[in-house]
Amino acid sequence: MVNPTIRMLCSSVSHMPLLSVWRDSGVTTKHGFELTVDISMGNGGNGFLAMSDRAPKLLDGTYDFLSGLHQDPYEYRARGDKRFVYIAQAQNDWDDSIIANDQVGTAADLAGKKMIYTSPAPCVLGNLRQTLRVAGADLDEVQFVSTRELGLGRDMTRIVEAVARGEAAAAAVDSPFDQRGEAAGLHCLELPSIPVIHNATICANQQWIQANEETTLAFLRSMIDAIHFFKTEKAKSCEILEREFAPMMGLRGYDEVERLHSTWASLLSPKPYPHPLAVFNVYNLDIASNPDINFIGPFDLWDTSLLRLIDDTDYIDELYGSALNAANPAVNPAI
Repeated sequence: MVNPTIRMLCSSVSHMPLLSVWRDSGVTTKHGFELTVDISMGNGGNGFLAMSDRAPKLLDGTYDFLSGLHQDPYEYRARGDKRFVYIAQAQNDWDDSIIANDQVGTAADLAGKKMIYTSPAPCVLGNLRQTLRVAGADLDEVQFVSTRELGLGRDMTRIVEAVARGEAAAAAVDSPFDQRGEAAGLHCLELPSIPVIHNATICANQQWIQANEETTLAFLRSMIDAIHFFKTEKAKSCEILEREFAPMMGLRGYDEVERLHSTWASLLSPKPYPHPLAVFNVYNLDIASNPDINFIGPFDLWDTSLLRLIDDTDYIDELYGSALNAANPAVNPAI
């Protein structure tokens, strides 16, 4: 029997483009449940929840699933607690852009200049640094400053305005604020695509999954349907984004909603498996150098067996018309 309500905690408002459509598109009703989503950090949240408090909320049963939590489970497993498991991954590539002023034509030009980042998390700051390094920046010469240091919070509008005013030479921003930056006279740096586990990583308590397998299968099918809806129902998805997500982030006009939708639709994986290079990259950014944790392997936390059960029925291939049409977006192997 499928539980009538499934509760998900979203680690950051940046995950909400997909989660809003997932919750409000009607795909969960098809599978017999209602999805509720609470946001732990960022605009539109249900009260701030510190990063360290997210994992316990999953283990104590407050939530059934968690979107995010890219590092903590490795630490728990290293201490002998094997309850955490990752069961699906919506995207395997970074969706941020870097907006810059005229002093910065390439990543190398960031030497001696301020670069704004939004979060110290390895999947954010770590991947930003990795991307800039691959693009030719000398990381020792870049002045990385957080939005907290500048009093900007995670307000993307204020971040764009800070770069436009010259308070920093560049900033990492989510879509569609790259477009907002361009309208303000800034430009986007051309950067290599770096695979990384990012945004909607579905984390769960393995004991809960074992006791609620039918509910977990329904949840995963609804995730697959939500991704398909997002990628194929542009008008309906944009309507949800305009109503639910735009007010959270201060989007201005339908063109910004369309830019957001276009970015996400190109990144979402029809088959929400983690890509090995994305797993390796996020593991390498945070876990590999820590001897207290790195005896836990990159894939020790991943269990896609239930997703595989669904995939092997051709559920996803039939949704897209063929296995070829259901292929995931390619990632850049040069990391």
